[in-house]
Amino acid sequence: MKVNSLIGIVLGLFLSTQALAQSVRSTPVVPVQRQFQPTTGAGATTQTSSIDTTDAFTAQVWGLNADEVQRAKALLRGPRASFSIPNLSPIEALGIHARSDAERRKYAELFARAQHADTERVLAWMYAYQEAMQRLYPNERVIDFGGLPKANVDIGTADAANVPRAAVQQPRRAGSQ
Repeated sequence: MKVNSLIGIVLGLFLSTQALAQSVRSTPVVPVQRQFQPTTGAGATTQTSSIDTTDAFTAQVWGLNADEVQRAKALLRGPRASFSIPNLSPIEALGIHARSDAERRKYAELFARAQHADTERVLAWMYAYQEAMQRLYPNERVIDFGGLPKANVDIGTADAANVPRAAVQQPRRAGSQ
């Protein structure tokens, strides 16, 4: 059951990441005007920065501001695109290319919180799924190894490889009949 749960968790994490990436890609692009006040100088003027709804959504999901989203996009279009997986999060890109230890810690904490929250959601889903399977199909195994040919290995080797004992046939020792 541990192997099935682990596979389910990994699959759930992968699918939830893919769903998030797909929802970000399919969001319509509509320009949004955001105003910010630069912090340099006493008489700084208000500047306007334009981000589209996809970027606004990305900023909201990952807890970033417009400038951080723009920097992450630039990083993900540069050499980072060659070094990383296509769905690298903006937080990971910013953390990898942090300009200081404090910035790296900030993005590490954001990413840790996001991963923790996602893991809690995935585990809640897996527990609900396992409960539903048990309730709906109480007398069925999730995986039935009965139709597979038995592996001819000793029990210790099978246990180390997480092979179910029902799928193992002890080899005959030399000289025994």
